Amino acid sequence: MKPVKILHCADFHFDTPFRELSGTIAERRKEDLRETFGRVVNIAKKERVDIMLLCGDLFDNQKVSPMTIDYLIGKMGEIPKVRVFISPGNHDPYNEYSYYHLVKWPENIYIFKDKIEKVEIPELNTCVYGRGFTRPHQQDSLLKGFSVEDPTKLNIMALHGEVVQSGQNSDYNPITADEIEESGLDYLALGHRHSFTNIALLGNTFWAYSGCPEGRAFDELGDKGILLGELSKGNCQVGFRSISKRKYFELKINISDCKTYEEIGISILEKASGMEKEKNLFKVILQGEIPEALMVNTSVIKEKLENQFYFLKIEDKTTIKVDPQLLANDFTLRGLFVQKMLERISKSGNQTEQRKAELALKYGLRILGQGEAGIE
Repeated sequence: MKPVKILHCADFHFDTPFRELSGTIAERRKEDLRETFGRVVNIAKKERVDIMLLCGDLFDNQKVSPMTIDYLIGKMGEIPKVRVFISPGNHDPYNEYSYYHLVKWPENIYIFKDKIEKVEIPELNTCVYGRGFTRPHQQDSLLKGFSVEDPTKLNIMALHGEVVQSGQNSDYNPITADEIEESGLDYLALGHRHSFTNIALLGNTFWAYSGCPEGRAFDELGDKGILLGELSKGNCQVGFRSISKRKYFELKINISDCKTYEEIGISILEKASGMEKEKNLFKVILQGEIPEALMVNTSVIKEKLENQFYFLKIEDKTTIKVDPQLLANDFTLRGLFVQKMLERISKSGNQTEQRKAELALKYGLRILGQGEAGIE
């Protein structure tokens, strides 16, 4: 049997509001998502893909711009020979009000609904199964009790959901390893997790999350993309391809030895070297122990550097350096305050409490020494 070429992707989340970004950059990022989808379509054409699997959360919510709908319809129309299958997810469930129902999609697109459906492609000797979310939460497994009808054919499924341990609960279609193994599928294409998980094998079933094609926040760092390759019975030659227009990076920088804003700026630029600052998005977390007199203002640092970055966010998580020997003989209000706060820090039950106490010490010392906390 001739191998079948597939393109597996998920979680575009079109028209994400990007609330963490400013208005102009947020709009640019919305367009970035559309452009990335355009690159996916171009890959499908160039690589002569047989089947494209879109495994849910194509849209971020019910508010989708007409521009996005028109763009998607136009791009899908460019690949009429590619069979496109969509399994709606928790962000874009299929119902009478969804765009999956209201919009007339090109004929090469098939949208799965509330029951497991099978689409046969005789010329490929392949069956494609799928099922969509019909509401934002799905506590029961959509794969439970499923097995393929004809094991001699190549059997593929597109699904949105969360692979969990046996007995573990989830609001997003909890799928177990046993269900995957017992399905008899040759390949299970999943959406929901926003990171590529590698291609795994349970029984005779290969399965994977493609991750999202474009990161949308600083909890979605690094390379993002799609899965592309060939499938045949007992053989999976599918691999990850990075396609995101921009990447999110989080840089942790120790500024304990820095004495000026210029030195802090140099440290940041050195850390970001080679990461394409002019096109990617960066969050810099300042760490280390700094002198009591060094009042770090992140807005000043950002202003000095932002013309060298596409997007830059800076967080100050430094702590105040305290000399224990000087503290031992300091019986002033300042000394008593520091002793009490250090004691509270040492007795903190978790990181959140510890950080609150560290901030109280930092800002308290600034008020006692300089008359202001320096909080932005």
